[in-house]
Amino acid sequence: MNYEDFCIKVKEAASELFGESAATEITSVTKNNGLVLKGLTVRHEDSRISPTIYLENFYEMYESGTPFGDIMNMLYRYESKSRRTDIHAEEYTDFESIKDRIIYKIVNFDMNRGLLEHVPHVEWNDLAIVFCCVLQGGENGYATVLVRNEHLKMWDIDQDELYDLARENTPRIMSDELKTIDEVLPNMFLPEAPDMYILSNEHRVFGATCMLYSEHLKEVADSHLSGIYILPSSIHEVILMPEECACEEEYMRAMIREINSTEVDLEDRLSDNLYYYDRDLDCISICSETGK
Repeated sequence: MNYEDFCIKVKEAASELFGESAATEITSVTKNNGLVLKGLTVRHEDSRISPTIYLENFYEMYESGTPFGDIMNMLYRYESKSRRTDIHAEEYTDFESIKDRIIYKIVNFDMNRGLLEHVPHVEWNDLAIVFCCVLQGGENGYATVLVRNEHLKMWDIDQDELYDLARENTPRIMSDELKTIDEVLPNMFLPEAPDMYILSNEHRVFGATCMLYSEHLKEVADSHLSGIYILPSSIHEVILMPEECACEEEYMRAMIREINSTEVDLEDRLSDNLYYYDRDLDCISICSETGK
């Protein structure tokens, strides 16, 4: 069974499983960096929450031998759990109810040009700062809704207000975390490795955004009395390397591009560029091909 036929079969089975009180459909959803995924959406008569369940991983399980009936049971449980959020859909129209849940995250600007036409955003180097409302968070992961232009009209606020809220909320909700490379990869044998650090948040979700607010950048720079090179590992984390023990810029730039093209999923890619934190100016910029 190919993937298209699998999706059709899932939709037919879901219609029977959820009954006449729910409408099921297969939708194509554009994710980060233009990645398009197919998902099952179940619209219940008694609920305004309609989560989309992406089917690629379920198809891989089916291809690996998991019975189709077991797949549908997992989809049913996942859908039921996804509809239980900390905030009701009705509350989303009331800005006072959700303003403390507004956060920001960074994405690649060029790879998301189509999306950025429809969402409030702030350009930052070769990236864009976009905004989300956290619906659910905790040990089971985060569910968020991307803030779109129509939401600003509904809430009667402007982008500056949105940015100010996100700048205040994000460090609280997605607190930053700094670890040495040895802590993250304890079994990696690097006898002559330079001091390297992983900057993310405690949830490892869009942790590269910590570049916008983490005090760890300045702390690492001050401890080494030098600037810091920043390698964008993915949207979820960045690697910090003090200038005093860094490799050649061109080597680091080539390494970023190689890892992005071979190791990082399209949806998780942040940038092919190398960044530099200037300790004296307390700012981050892109390292140009001809030097900082």
